[in-house]
Amino acid sequence: MYNESPAGGGGWYHLLDTVPPGATATAVALLTFHVAGESPPHLEDALNFLRVRQIKDEDPKVDGGWWTNTSKDKPVVEATAWVVRCLAALRCDDQPTTPDLSRAVSWLRNNQDRSGGWGSFHGCPPRVWLTCLALRALLEAAPQDPAVDKGVSWLIEQQLPSGGWAPEPRQNQARVAHTASALTTLVKAGVDPASEKVAKGFDWLLANLDTSSLVEIGNREERSNVLFLRTDKGEEYWLPPSLTHYALPVATTALMHHPRFQSIDVAGKLAQSFDTIVTEQCQDGSWPNSMSTHITLWGVWPCVEALASLRSVRLARAGDQIVWMEGAIVIRQKDGKHLPIEKVLRPLLPRRRWAGSLRWLRRHWAWVSLALFVAGGAVGLATRLIQLTEFAFGLILPIVLLVLQRFIDRKRQ
Repeated sequence: MYNESPAGGGGWYHLLDTVPPGATATAVALLTFHVAGESPPHLEDALNFLRVRQIKDEDPKVDGGWWTNTSKDKPVVEATAWVVRCLAALRCDDQPTTPDLSRAVSWLRNNQDRSGGWGSFHGCPPRVWLTCLALRALLEAAPQDPAVDKGVSWLIEQQLPSGGWAPEPRQNQARVAHTASALTTLVKAGVDPASEKVAKGFDWLLANLDTSSLVEIGNREERSNVLFLRTDKGEEYWLPPSLTHYALPVATTALMHHPRFQSIDVAGKLAQSFDTIVTEQCQDGSWPNSMSTHITLWGVWPCVEALASLRSVRLARAGDQIVWMEGAIVIRQKDGKHLPIEKVLRPLLPRRRWAGSLRWLRRHWAWVSLALFVAGGAVGLATRLIQLTEFAFGLILPIVLLVLQRFIDRKRQ
């Protein structure tokens, strides 16, 4: 799906079967290969393309950013945040042949709203999704930057009483994709997942996530009008490219940080989510585009990120370890060495006739002996073959055996 650019280098467009390449999609594509553990193809050419597209300007609110194919050469968070995150994750240093990461970080800082959030650029109303994009980029490239703390505070303030997040501060309907993105961002920023606000957000996400669909009904696309510039002739607005949200994989990645990650309800939800992600994958490796027939990068990236987050899990339970092998997954249990081999293999072996009855008899043999003696004694008394004193004296042996069995059982426990 890689395409060369007439300006030099090459890359990808968010509609993967479409040309020419764009800065945002090129960065996301490189990041996709990176999180999957693969060396990005065409890396040198892609970095050269991003270097050429980076804006140089005397205005600090313009210099260092990237523009989308539709933003009329104006740098925006929608592109710049993804490129910064990609460059930082791939450890691309500031070389003459690579984009200038430090200038890009400065662009994000200079375009932060006074409230702490981010819109498309300085002067635009902040939005939750764009603030998460900018924070994730800064956390990769400059985690100690003062803009991070301001952004985290703004993001926490936007949490609704229900526990979720809406796309914009003035809205009051929480969305799965935005809640998941906010939670992942806060955890990456060092906020304790078990803290009251964040834990409440995770509980909302768990309760509202539909694991049967890749997208969230009513929140597949996020659109907004942005005031582009104000002139003597009036105001000019820019319609940013719609943000396509694949809520299920974004939420799945978030739930991997749930404070009750190992509990049955969270693990069960995750299992259903991963099952849907895997079964929905197309034969060519992509995921269905819910908006058109084009193959979209916005369907591939979040699914790869979710699967990569599962692959990075080391502990299944406290003390357990997952060993990833070629074609197999081995779970080493913490107490596995104390389990007899027959107990481990019993569920895998064919059931034998009377096996259950024999196990019951071995476990309760003393009670069986006492019951048989009592039944036999009752018959003997009824037929006057034995005396009552003889019967009472004979009870001593089965009672001793019963006490002995109880003692042995306790020792085993």
